[in-house]
Amino acid sequence: MKLLIYGFWLIFGSLLSYIFLMSQSWSARAISPQKPRLSKLLIIGGAVLRWVFIFLALLWALSSSIMAMFLVFTVFMISRLIILFKWQGLLFKERDQMKHIE
Repeated sequence: MKLLIYGFWLIFGSLLSYIFLMSQSWSARAISPQKPRLSKLLIIGGAVLRWVFIFLALLWALSSSIMAMFLVFTVFMISRLIILFKWQGLLFKERDQMKHIE
């Protein structure tokens, strides 16, 4: 049963990082030099909302157990890095280059 619960926290941490990065990406796309006040509000307000959401998610995991919170935090950080590397094209670079050669 514990394995199933920890599996849930693993998936939750991964989804949390994906949602975090997608909202960050949306905020970056929504800024406009023609509207500096709105752009500042989007960036600062979005960052505050994202961190409050992360805090609440970690608090929820902590209410389950300290191990669950550690698992969510670790998976969140690692999957965030993996997603960023993938978006930047740094992950699987050799394999992608081989497809272009063929």
